[in-house]
Amino acid sequence: MSSTLVPRPTRRLQAARLVGLAVVGVLGMIVTDAPLGHFGASSQVTLLGAIYAAALVALSGLFSLAALQGRRWATWGPLILLSLNIGAFLPALIHDFPVAGAVMLWSGVHVANEFFVADARGQRARRQEQKVTPDFVWIQRYGPAARHILAVSLIANLSIVGFEIAASRVADLTCLLLGLGVVMLTGPFMLAVVRQTPRHLIWLALVLLGVPWGTSALNAGLVALALYQVVAFAFVLARGPLFDDLVQSFLHRPALLLLSTFATMAVTGALVLSFPASARGEPLSFLDALFTATSAACITGLAVLDTASTFSPFGQGVILILIQLGGLGIMVLSTFATILLGGRLALRSEQALEEILDIQSPGAAYELASFIVVATLALEALGAAVLALRFSQHGMPVLDAIWHGVFHAVGAFCHAGFALWPDSLVSQQSDPVVLVTIMALIVVGSVGFSVLAALWLRARGVSRRFSLQTRVVLWMTLALIVLGTLLYALLEWDATLAGMSTFDKWMNALFQSVTLRSGGFNTVDFTGVEQATIAVMMVWMFIGAAPGGTGGGIKVTTLAVLAAALPAMLYNQPRAVLMRRAIPNEIVYRAGTIVTVAGLITAIAVVIMLATHNLPFAYVVFEVVSAVGTVGLSLGITDDLHAIGKWVLIVLMFIGRVGPTSLALALGAQKTGRVTFPEGRLMVG
Repeated sequence: MSSTLVPRPTRRLQAARLVGLAVVGVLGMIVTDAPLGHFGASSQVTLLGAIYAAALVALSGLFSLAALQGRRWATWGPLILLSLNIGAFLPALIHDFPVAGAVMLWSGVHVANEFFVADARGQRARRQEQKVTPDFVWIQRYGPAARHILAVSLIANLSIVGFEIAASRVADLTCLLLGLGVVMLTGPFMLAVVRQTPRHLIWLALVLLGVPWGTSALNAGLVALALYQVVAFAFVLARGPLFDDLVQSFLHRPALLLLSTFATMAVTGALVLSFPASARGEPLSFLDALFTATSAACITGLAVLDTASTFSPFGQGVILILIQLGGLGIMVLSTFATILLGGRLALRSEQALEEILDIQSPGAAYELASFIVVATLALEALGAAVLALRFSQHGMPVLDAIWHGVFHAVGAFCHAGFALWPDSLVSQQSDPVVLVTIMALIVVGSVGFSVLAALWLRARGVSRRFSLQTRVVLWMTLALIVLGTLLYALLEWDATLAGMSTFDKWMNALFQSVTLRSGGFNTVDFTGVEQATIAVMMVWMFIGAAPGGTGGGIKVTTLAVLAAALPAMLYNQPRAVLMRRAIPNEIVYRAGTIVTVAGLITAIAVVIMLATHNLPFAYVVFEVVSAVGTVGLSLGITDDLHAIGKWVLIVLMFIGRVGPTSLALALGAQKTGRVTFPEGRLMVG
């Protein structure tokens, strides 16, 4: 027999993979920068390159048609295309390792059948759970193939922009044909979605608004196709199984989902930031791009390069997206998008989301996720409007003022600390409007979304008593802000605050107290602070913000629990008491574990940094604590770090964002058995 009984959705997915291999190979050939190789310089198409592309497209088309018909010999297609890509790009590794390696890796992974694997059992279960509608039927038939083609097409469009190869007609033609094919494939699905819910037509209308009609017809068409594909990709994900396929292997340990999310975001961001279009001059090295992407995704703010002068508007936009995704979390944003686009997560995925948000109430994940996204965007928009208006009053052009307002508002709320001035916000130290706006965004982002939800319900007149979590967070936040302001003003009145008016001194002391707990901005030159101030600053950075917010550190609730446990231990009380509430011993143990693990990580990192760098002790400790607490403040040594120091800070920022306990839960093995040991006595202290 010449054909096999392969299900049609599987055939379509096989064909989509073959088309994707061809597209990635052709674009890789174009963007590979190998002047002395057979592909030539970037954006150049040599004779050998044209022969390779023609052979790749012809073989891909042949095997795709065979796969759709269920021919047995179609299974040789991926292996043949893999051999062709390895033979073509292996010599190019010497000249352009990132691009050539990415093409070879993409080919190998797809041959291994690792991406977009359909789970028939999950599909059958979803057929039983969901109502059969035209869009659902389309998802079952074409969903896996459509997801793959859409992902490849979006990567192709991003590559054209990132590698600045828009002038290449081969690249433009490839994206145009692929985009038209995507429209033909997803058109029936989008039509079914609009018929079922007419209000979703607004998303397609937004595509027309984003098209640059003043450019050439080809450019306008490519932009329109790219925007349409973004909308279609979102609907396909939301109406399909969404993240159930991705979450499947993390069900028993949701902390691993959190860890993998930020790791994927950091690596992807690094790849995009290493594009030539991301920099104003020479492209960034991968290490510097990874450092910047990790700092943005983990909402830290440490930078080895000046954001304004090094990164182009495209690169700054990538940083802004990473900050927003890192502040809210991909899972939360995706859940909100699912709700908005009419889909729904499966029960197990919802449980994973509840673990990430640290929610105890069943079914509350959707409500809180929606509130998080809406509240964040509303507060950031308000802050951006105030900042943009203020910057324009200072003489900044309107478009620049809007961009600066949006960038700093998002950075303040998400506690990223990236600024578009070389001195952070030192140039704004005498403007109370800017300082108050930034401080308000930092504080609101630091208290946690559950606290914001409680405050919102109280403001709406809902008769509801604040929970212990809300009361502890609010009182601890207020106490740390007031105490930090007094200490900074006392220690720096005649130092970094010298030369300011009395009002500006108190305003800047207040700003430093707020920003120290994970904000990341500064309005004074920290290289001139007193040694005692450095010690206080490190304590505040180590404490950090509140759980469930955008800040880092050990969290103010952890400090409150340990403070409550101290008198309980001194007076031999069985339970710690906080605000007339008994705290379970397991929470006290967890608080102690968090502080101990964070302290050990800090100590180990300090030793490594001191052993590999000739830098002052206090400066190194400050830098390490800033990374662990995802604060982003520095005493000026970040630029002096070599590769080892950068890698240490990358790991620290990552640990600080996901949390030491989440990292341990993700990497550790679960033990189901319980063994009781005899009690032993030990003298301590």
